[in-house]
Amino acid sequence: MISKKKQLNFFRSGKPPAGPTTQIRSKIGTSNGTSTYPLQSQTSRELLRENSSESSRRSSGAGIPSSNNVSMTNTRNLSREQSRESNVNTIISSNKISIATINNTNISKIEYDEEKTIGHVHSLIEEYTENYSDNDDRPIHEAIEDVKEFCTTNIDQQALIIRELFTNVLEAKPRARKAIGHLLDIVLHKNIISEEAFLSGFKMVIELVPDFAVDIPLIWQYIGEILGAFIGGPTSNMLLLKPLLNLVPDEKCKQLFQYIIRYAIELSSKSRIQRFWQSSGFSLNDLFKIDSLDSSFINEFNWLSETTSLIKETIIVPHADMPLVRLFKSVSDQGTMVTDTEIITYIETHMNSKDKYYIRNIVLSYLEACLINREPQKKIQEDIAKKRMNILKKIIQHTSNAEIQAVYAIQNFVNKLEHPPKMAQLLFDIFYDEECVSEDAFFEWLKNPDPSETEGHSVVEMSTKDFFTWLEQADTELEGGEEEEES
Repeated sequence: MISKKKQLNFFRSGKPPAGPTTQIRSKIGTSNGTSTYPLQSQTSRELLRENSSESSRRSSGAGIPSSNNVSMTNTRNLSREQSRESNVNTIISSNKISIATINNTNISKIEYDEEKTIGHVHSLIEEYTENYSDNDDRPIHEAIEDVKEFCTTNIDQQALIIRELFTNVLEAKPRARKAIGHLLDIVLHKNIISEEAFLSGFKMVIELVPDFAVDIPLIWQYIGEILGAFIGGPTSNMLLLKPLLNLVPDEKCKQLFQYIIRYAIELSSKSRIQRFWQSSGFSLNDLFKIDSLDSSFINEFNWLSETTSLIKETIIVPHADMPLVRLFKSVSDQGTMVTDTEIITYIETHMNSKDKYYIRNIVLSYLEACLINREPQKKIQEDIAKKRMNILKKIIQHTSNAEIQAVYAIQNFVNKLEHPPKMAQLLFDIFYDEECVSEDAFFEWLKNPDPSETEGHSVVEMSTKDFFTWLEQADTELEGGEEEEES
């Protein structure tokens, strides 16, 4: 007996394509000149100040107007124009390089001008922190574009940018440190700066702390403010807490942690930080040496792991489980391949099947793992989507309510991403083709939407119109074929 789904596929030749599923994007900036000395040697505050001063003098000598003569907006525009001219010159020069040379180039070591980079960062900080506002996204968007203009793929340059962003607001107003924490969150999650470079740059900051502390006795508090804004940002960075604290002297770890959590709560909320913490799977023992944890410190942060009534209300909101996301993603990493059975065991052990959004949270975790977050568009990595689909099928088990929850998970996910083109249709296709969600469940979602789930429903409905049109046409053709056989 041929299944209805397979019969429908026989008539599927007219189905509209869902569009490409992957996008390769490389962001290689260029600059004239190279670093004049290794970043690792910059461990004194005097050298840092000397470089910053020299950068300003050379920038002025190169014809870049100072802030006293030209507005910050004009300065940024001029900087961008010079960057474009530099890129054009580099492209012209690169055409003369042999193919063999290009193939041997390591893009992580692409040349950059250290002094110009420092000058760019200082200019960016001055304008961005002055204009930063909780009620206006324009300054952060402009700052991101500025970073893209001069940031290359060179890890050393990216680390230098991180160092300068931290050190140049240590003596500024709290709003400036909050602004930088917000910017760090965005550039990291947009892959403008890599996680490796972020940690390398932070290590450089920590190495400078003893010198800076002479004039800035509250330096650990100020670093905590920046990281608090970073941890409490729009996206959870809680998983970076461990590698960050590993770079901090043991005697300062707990103090910095206290500042980070304190300011993260102030800039976000206690329940949200608690949810981030619990999603990370951390305990205090993961971050600190056991012999350093006294009862006072443990009692102060017990709330992070507790399940209070407030947090129960928060967890009712559908959300991805970050450890589960990492397990789903492991399919693309042959060195750490996790089997479907192991993932199902994790789900059964760590997730409650009686929770309202049990199915939806699993599907959201799966979708998050399939996402390729690259600007300007976000795409679905279809190989992961198909290879891990068996897990969802075993969890959903073709039950009507579970299938409908899976469709709402797609709606939530796509709506959160602001509806990338054709993504909803692609996901509907995959879930239908892999026989995870039935035709009946899709039509139930379409024709009888849950009144409490209206956000994003109409937009997804419009973007999947072709999918439902095809289903209806395929049904008609299938019925016609059956009638002909009977006659």
